[in-house]
Amino acid sequence: MRVWRFAIVVGMLILQGCSAAMLQAVAEGLAQSGGNGGQQLLIYGGTQHKIFLGCLNCSKGDQSSVLNNYGSFGSAYSGTSIFNRYSEHGSLYSATSACNAYASDPPVIVDRNGKFYGRLTLNKYHSQASRDGNTIAWLTAVCKS
Repeated sequence: MRVWRFAIVVGMLILQGCSAAMLQAVAEGLAQSGGNGGQQLLIYGGTQHKIFLGCLNCSKGDQSSVLNNYGSFGSAYSGTSIFNRYSEHGSLYSATSACNAYASDPPVIVDRNGKFYGRLTLNKYHSQASRDGNTIAWLTAVCKS
């Protein structure tokens, strides 16, 4: 039931043209329902996944949070942000982008202990793509904004 409500809210946000505040609320909901035992979920991208792209479930005020619009990882202007449509990590065309539906090497999601949670990608054909409905719904909203 919770997943359905979340999907309906995300669908409404997409149809209405999401504001940054709405997207942050969706991301915070994703972070709270992640089921990762309270571990910080970190995104790494680029070649060999050596580029830190931020923390998925850190608070909005955290400098490493993707929810921090003024930080390096939540800004639409930063080269290390999935929100930047012109960066290799947020582009619709880059092979290493979370937003490319055909990305061959999208970012990975790991915790501080190195536990792998899948790839942050809209590529539903990638064998390691996150299958978590909340993550996919959130990323879809992010990439359409």
